[in-house]
Amino acid sequence: MEKKLRLAIVTPELAPYARSGELAEATAGLAKYLTRIRAEVNVFLPFYRRPEIESLNKELLTKELLISIGDKKIKAAIYRADLGKHNLYLIDQPKYFHRDYIYGSPQGDYPDNDERFIFFNRAVCELMLQFKIKPDVVHCHNWAASLVPLFLKSIYRKRGLFKKTALALTIHNFSYQGEFPAESLRLTGLDWNYLNSHQLAFRGKFNFLKAGLLFADVINTVSQNYRNEVLKNHQELGSFFSPKKRPLYSIRNGIDEEEWNPATDPLIPANFSAEDLSGKKICKRQLIKEFQLTANESTPVVAFVGYLTKLKGVDLILENIDSLLAKDCSLIIVGQGQEFYEQSFKSLQSVHPGKLGVRLDLNSSLYHQVIAGADLLLMPSLEEPGGLTIMHALRYGTVPLVRATGGLRESVVPYSPDQGQGTGFIFEEYSGQAFLQAISQALSLYQQPASWHNLKMNCLRQNNSWSRVIRKYRILYQKAISLTTGGKDE
Repeated sequence: MEKKLRLAIVTPELAPYARSGELAEATAGLAKYLTRIRAEVNVFLPFYRRPEIESLNKELLTKELLISIGDKKIKAAIYRADLGKHNLYLIDQPKYFHRDYIYGSPQGDYPDNDERFIFFNRAVCELMLQFKIKPDVVHCHNWAASLVPLFLKSIYRKRGLFKKTALALTIHNFSYQGEFPAESLRLTGLDWNYLNSHQLAFRGKFNFLKAGLLFADVINTVSQNYRNEVLKNHQELGSFFSPKKRPLYSIRNGIDEEEWNPATDPLIPANFSAEDLSGKKICKRQLIKEFQLTANESTPVVAFVGYLTKLKGVDLILENIDSLLAKDCSLIIVGQGQEFYEQSFKSLQSVHPGKLGVRLDLNSSLYHQVIAGADLLLMPSLEEPGGLTIMHALRYGTVPLVRATGGLRESVVPYSPDQGQGTGFIFEEYSGQAFLQAISQALSLYQQPASWHNLKMNCLRQNNSWSRVIRKYRILYQKAISLTTGGKDE
């Protein structure tokens, strides 16, 4: 029998408690499905001011865990919530985390993100030390958790508790690196000698992600195609990897097939399945009503759900929205993000009344309802490492239209009307012309009910569950453990 793995997952986001993008869904699903392969899982998250966190049944472990930030000692309150199969540890400090957003407002990032997440990373290490939490592997996610490997191999390296602890880092998006002024290093308590080009300095700044790349034992990203793009297009970062000595692994994320099940989903107006699609029509009717669209049931409803930023291809939608809405369709935009995009879409609502619906929100209920009720989901990303939103759409028979980049290229197979095979529409070039041409193809097929029904059925039959990929993480963890123990799996 395989030894029971003890895992610590460190993340700035976790669904449904704190979400700004796909990272939240990925870490929640990973934690849940790791317990199904007999892993003992503890998750570490900042205590943000969120009703989902406030309403948790949780135990206060201490009000006064002292965390060193530069020459100061700042108190953290630590809470633990039993989520059934795994524990959630919440690190509370109102000064840093009682804010309306995770990383920043629509006007920009919070100016003290360096201090906020240095505090979080250091607090995770101190919490594990004080409460004798001894994981086999600490699995960190994205730049905001990338300092844990650095701290454990520097400040805490002589602590026997972590002597055999392996360190894994998953990078969900290399474009967000956590770059801060060089003087931010003083907040870590580390010697200034660390700030050199061979260690923490990168382009003249203190780079959180580089710290994770250097000090983690194994590093992976969320799709094979994205890995290849990173090694090709992010050459400065790609130089940290080599195929034999230090590979960049790739494991695709999955979806929680229980939470994302249209046959049982409690958040949508009506349930449906491949055997009975009538509930999807009800979901569409409710969506049309909710967004005050003038469309009828035969009009295709096109949707975008996600973070409103350049990387998501929002510019393509904005620049071509008149041409898009001149076609026989309605458009729904749901999400939050940069102020320019939020205000642009809100102002366009009055220009296209009844044709364009906008909601600057991304709560779980709304997310599920849009995925369930839309006919076509847009993801024209400039860059897209994984594409969990597309997996959700496929599960609900909502046809994806994507640009062929990163994980999207792996998630969608172009539909062939002649063969009746495929799961959506793909365009290659990042241009308005290519984007609109793909939309025209999709809307043309929509006018052929039999073909569109076949395409929806193809989508519904896809299996992107975590259960298909979770054992790949066990293998990755064993690689990390082997490196830490000198080739001995202990």
